[in-house]
Amino acid sequence: MAIPIFPLLHGSDLVTGLLFATKALCQIFCSPMFAGLIDRHCKAMLLIGLGLEVCSLIIFSTTFALLPWVLARGLSGVASAALVSSGFAELQKHFQDGAQRSVAMGLATTGIISGVCLGPVWGGTLFEIHRSLPFALLAGLELLMMILVAVRMPSLNATKVADQDVTSIKKMLACPEISKVLVALMLGNAAISCLESTTARYFMTTFGFTVGQVSLFYLLTSVPSCIASGVAGPLSNKFGGGIIMEVGLGVQGFFTLLGPKDVVAMEIVCFLLIGTGMGALDDGTAPAILGEVADRKFGGTGKIYLLSNVAVQSGFVVGPVLGNAVVEYSNFSCGMLVMGGLLFGYAVWIFLTTRSAPRRSEPLLAS
Repeated sequence: MAIPIFPLLHGSDLVTGLLFATKALCQIFCSPMFAGLIDRHCKAMLLIGLGLEVCSLIIFSTTFALLPWVLARGLSGVASAALVSSGFAELQKHFQDGAQRSVAMGLATTGIISGVCLGPVWGGTLFEIHRSLPFALLAGLELLMMILVAVRMPSLNATKVADQDVTSIKKMLACPEISKVLVALMLGNAAISCLESTTARYFMTTFGFTVGQVSLFYLLTSVPSCIASGVAGPLSNKFGGGIIMEVGLGVQGFFTLLGPKDVVAMEIVCFLLIGTGMGALDDGTAPAILGEVADRKFGGTGKIYLLSNVAVQSGFVVGPVLGNAVVEYSNFSCGMLVMGGLLFGYAVWIFLTTRSAPRRSEPLLAS
């Protein structure tokens, strides 16, 4: 929500990237603390996350300086780590059927991507009315949601998990089926966060956009992201989650490479297809794929979503810092070439290695 407002703090491109990455860094650092809680105390983690988010929004609404906003971003990062991982773990427990879970997670992540992408629209538009308005209103909504979760949300039975949490996580990281998806999540989010953290200044200087106009431009990625994440579950059930993930990676990477061209029409086309690819990858297929592997090999533990969140937030660290550094010492186009090239190259690599690998599910022929 605060993304289009960052340039008004008058920091350099690199400082803006670091401010953007603060939330992701805090999510990564606090994730190990949640490893022992996620399979047993999901509802408590949701309440903690909502409470910390309210505190963060209060800081945003009452200050307009760099250091307090760094603190607020950090609190928001801890809150997001608790909310996202525990939310997916709850879905893992509730939906045991793979096809139903794929659709449910696609719909749930439609809500996540809606918040991530529509937040700048909300924040930038209401900020032009009053600088505290977007944060104060959202704090009230978060507080209401916290009350509803405490009163209305049932507590599901905890999943049986292994006693050695660290060993379990190490084994999951060593699994190729999981590590491939985690790297895809990291690169996809690095590319989109690089774009988001540098777009505001680029559009303001190139096209003379205001904060409100920049925030409305984010609709070009948010709307197709929401649509793609909503339909990716059914498409994954029909064509396979791996195929949809590869298509999402390739589309997002290719159209990140194509833009920017300093032409509004070209930017619109690229933003639409970048959002489509991101929705198919990050929100529509990856959680369901990871959940299926966790069920099949690791007893259905919710820790898989902690790893997923760490991968996503690692992208949100690498993307803004690397992208803003490249933009500061070169230009916006060069930053997009670097991130788009990494993403599209990985999509090609996954496609080639997956097609060349033997299919383990096929029975061996008798000699």
